[in-house]
Amino acid sequence: MSVLLIAAITGCGEKETGTVVSSDQATGETRLATYVTRDGWTIMGDLYEPPTKTKGVVLLLHQRGGSAEDWHALSLAIKLAGYTAFAIDQRGTGRSAQGPGQSGEYAPWNTVPDIEIGVYAVKDKGPVMLIGASYGANNALLYAAAHPEMVRSLVLFSPSADYHGLKTLKAVKKYTGPLLIFHQKGDKIAGDGPIDLDRASGSKDHTLQLNEGTGHGAALLNAETTQQTVDFIVRTLK
Repeated sequence: MSVLLIAAITGCGEKETGTVVSSDQATGETRLATYVTRDGWTIMGDLYEPPTKTKGVVLLLHQRGGSAEDWHALSLAIKLAGYTAFAIDQRGTGRSAQGPGQSGEYAPWNTVPDIEIGVYAVKDKGPVMLIGASYGANNALLYAAAHPEMVRSLVLFSPSADYHGLKTLKAVKKYTGPLLIFHQKGDKIAGDGPIDLDRASGSKDHTLQLNEGTGHGAALLNAETTQQTVDFIVRTLK
């Protein structure tokens, strides 16, 4: 077993961010990373690391009812491009069920502390991008707007203006980094949220990829959107 980067890390000032526990060899493609957030959730994720020095890190956040596995194909493409992909199970889901709250259907909606410790755990590997789907997209945007110095760029699959209290219109106006949004016109879950967020964006580098269909979140992943995402990573994660 090898220790992942550092044993304990702190956020702004003296506020504790959380603790990185360990990293263990899981398969030939990934390493299993485990850490504890500042509010007591044990979070587990998969690190996809390129064979040579990484150019940066992409932290991936799944949709409601999803898991880190949703990002497997995209994570392999990110790794092939020379970047580290870090896909986590957010609090109360998948392998991250140990904590002070409920899991499964009643898992917490706000996962910003999971992003916080994840970003601090990998920040020494280079610039960081966040990719999120559905509620994972909203949480990514909320974190990025509050910590622009920690996030270089964002890719959001099916974000919303408000998922269960995760309101993002103010955040998207505040966030000025590169932003790529994927949305399908018939998506009734996200509704017009992605369009509203694109219109309200405070970024000079924001794109809405609006396509036909009814897909939501990770269902939008295919060869084309994967390549568009990788191209965006290469262009903005420097």
